[in-house]
Amino acid sequence: MSHNASTPSHSPALRAALPVALTAALTGLALLSLAACAPRAMSPTTQTAPTSHPTAIIVASTNDPLRVPGSDGLEHLEYDLLFTNVFTAPVTLTSVEVLDGPGGRSLLKLEGPALGAVTRQGTGLSNALPAGQAAPGEAMNPIPERSTASAILGVVVPRGQVPARLTHRITYSFPPDARGTSAIGSLTVDGPDLTVQRRAAVVIAPPLRGPGWFNLVGCCAASALHRYLQLVEGGHRYLKPESFAIDWVLMKDGGLFSGDGSKNEQWYGFGAEVVAAADGTVVYTRNDMPETDIGDRSPASVKAPKDYIGNSVVVQMRQGVWATYAHLQTGSVTVKVGDRVRTGQPLGKLGSSGNSTAPHLHFQLGDGPDNTTANSVPFVIDRYTLVGTVDPAAVAAQEGGDAPPRFTVIGPARPGDGTLPLFFTVADFR
Repeated sequence: MSHNASTPSHSPALRAALPVALTAALTGLALLSLAACAPRAMSPTTQTAPTSHPTAIIVASTNDPLRVPGSDGLEHLEYDLLFTNVFTAPVTLTSVEVLDGPGGRSLLKLEGPALGAVTRQGTGLSNALPAGQAAPGEAMNPIPERSTASAILGVVVPRGQVPARLTHRITYSFPPDARGTSAIGSLTVDGPDLTVQRRAAVVIAPPLRGPGWFNLVGCCAASALHRYLQLVEGGHRYLKPESFAIDWVLMKDGGLFSGDGSKNEQWYGFGAEVVAAADGTVVYTRNDMPETDIGDRSPASVKAPKDYIGNSVVVQMRQGVWATYAHLQTGSVTVKVGDRVRTGQPLGKLGSSGNSTAPHLHFQLGDGPDNTTANSVPFVIDRYTLVGTVDPAAVAAQEGGDAPPRFTVIGPARPGDGTLPLFFTVADFR
């Protein structure tokens, strides 16, 4: 979704033709001559007439909400809102409310810490730092002037109750003594209005076999890299390349590796067979990138966009849908471009090549063959057992300890057929 704005301007010739006195008068009366505006306190508008007002922020979205049935039994509607501060001072978002269409019921309202948890400074690759968190040595700030922020939104509704449209009511504030407050007519933004995608999620088979596969990074947690990652293609559109992607690691007896986990070979999933999740045609393979050392966040082998997924296989499943199997073990890829593959056919082995800090399978569907220029496509797995969920707070409490982390899976186990395994769930595949 994009918004274009233009501002009328007078040519130098026209300005030269105007009498000096008239030019000075027009300049003095201009709405945005902020130096002439006396600061005053603002409050949300109470007008009932359907008039629009100047605002301090512009709100847009990365995409229309995409829907997917999650392993929690609910429908998840996923999209990002983008906020641009066009004011002279920092702007603080005070609430973001999602409504079931214009005049509809409230589906989600975020304020305070809950809003801060899903809001990140910047857009595109600059949104790596949450707006409510400070980097070491930095103060916590609202959206600075002439800057942007993103809200990573996930609206959850019961099955069968997915709305056709979503709209928003957003409130914000800024310092009452800011220069130019008299030019702002409202502290509320109504919109944007978005159409919920009606297309059903793509049904696939599991890309791995056996028990104990842990979704370490996945939908639909706003704090997960896959969910908040944004890219920009060609300077003209935002992309959400990994919203529904999953990083699978193998768990055994509550652990991910033997020993101290400092070597790829110590991780239980390293070398596991990766299989085709659907029939299709191979359109891309890579097999020559080295394994990345454990914990290396800036591997020397990653020098270009295509290097991020490391050794990999990309399969076109159908018109407009491609499956990416990434970070495969060096030399393990068994297919070539042009091959027709069948569901369950081996493609390679789980590794840690490319932009990887530990052995895992990064799996995703996209609407293009290159995951750096494609949008993520929602999918569900046809048959699997949902073993349970790992409590993220319990994992965080172990960080920084001397002992390897141990994960407690909270059940009971049940069928997960036809759903997307959500963040921090554990699945058994056939």
